[in-house]
Amino acid sequence: MPNVHGIEFNPNQSELVKDLVRELLKDGGCVVYALNNMKPSGELRMAPTPPTPSQREVGGVFLRIRPGINQATIVRPMNAKAGEPLTKLAKITQAETLEMIRIWRKETKSGPILIKSAAAAGKGTNPSAPGQTTQAGV
Repeated sequence: MPNVHGIEFNPNQSELVKDLVRELLKDGGCVVYALNNMKPSGELRMAPTPPTPSQREVGGVFLRIRPGINQATIVRPMNAKAGEPLTKLAKITQAETLEMIRIWRKETKSGPILIKSAAAAGKGTNPSAPGQTTQAGV
């Protein structure tokens, strides 16, 4: 069976997975890595940054591909709203699938960035510090 980034896919699905990954890598700013410990036969993931021990602090995974008996399955990220939770990878719908994954990428990237920027904005002002005024009722 052909190997795609460390995960074995069926011969007919490996080319579709490779094409999908190539197109997403052309967009830039993402990495591909394999999780061999996911049962039954591993999982291929794409994220803005490589996996680290403190994965919650960086951007999330926007694509998960699991090999199947007949077709590879794409799993929607937990914090994405668009699309179906599970999607079968097929040549006919590859362009639509690619657009959906790009939407997922935008949805998953915005979550951690907004939280971090709100926390950073709150640290800049201290309402109890001398010389700063506070507005009531805002």
